Amino acid sequence: MQSQPTPAVILRTRPLGEADLIAIVLTPEQGKLETAAARARNSKKRFAGGLSPGMRGVAAIARGRGALLRLESFDATAAHAPVGADLTRFAYVAYLCELTDELVLARHPDPELFAALCLALEQIIAGAPQALHLRQYELALLRCLGLSPALTRCCVCGVEVEVEGDGSAAFDGPRGGVLCLEHERGAPRLPTAALAAIHHLESGGDPAALASAPPALRRAVRDAIQSIVRSHLRRPLHAQAFFAALPRDAGAEGV
Repeated sequence: MQSQPTPAVILRTRPLGEADLIAIVLTPEQGKLETAAARARNSKKRFAGGLSPGMRGVAAIARGRGALLRLESFDATAAHAPVGADLTRFAYVAYLCELTDELVLARHPDPELFAALCLALEQIIAGAPQALHLRQYELALLRCLGLSPALTRCCVCGVEVEVEGDGSAAFDGPRGGVLCLEHERGAPRLPTAALAAIHHLESGGDPAALASAPPALRRAVRDAIQSIVRSHLRRPLHAQAFFAALPRDAGAEGV
């Protein structure tokens, strides 16, 4: 069958024989696909820029003889070289791709999710990488999966949550968000400023607006979102190991 060009992001590859690769790609209209890229490790024409995680481009995909699709070619449409020149970018891109690969099911098209991943990659690769870009993408991913955190109403009963006198609310990531007095059961408390920051990011607000927030607040935002993300992962992500090697600020607020 003739190959069909489609926008795509490379999420992961693994060897297939001596010269071929299995490439996991995310597309807007077909979702996540597993493809076989013949001679991908040798071809300088069909895969001129390689097939590194986080690469954005146009993929030519065709049906194979079996169930596995064929990746005939991949033409990069965005610069990817900065990823290999900066450890922070490399770690952030690896995390975004592995997280997406782990949580997104195969062949479930979601143009909104595809656009969110492309935006996060563009912000991190072409601009100054910030951990807040990771947080905004995590929230977009959770939203597309139907797992958005409850920020104003109890995630158990739906009652509007009242802020305590200390300016905080009970928040339990694995259970889904904020909790009312009846259901909080000793859950950790989250400052309302952190809840406001999460809402700002989830609604598409500019992450730069929070860049000057106190480090403790940014860490609270990270911990709250990560508590939700981790509850849906089957295993720790390999990309998390890269954060230990980053400069203190970039690593501490990453994952």
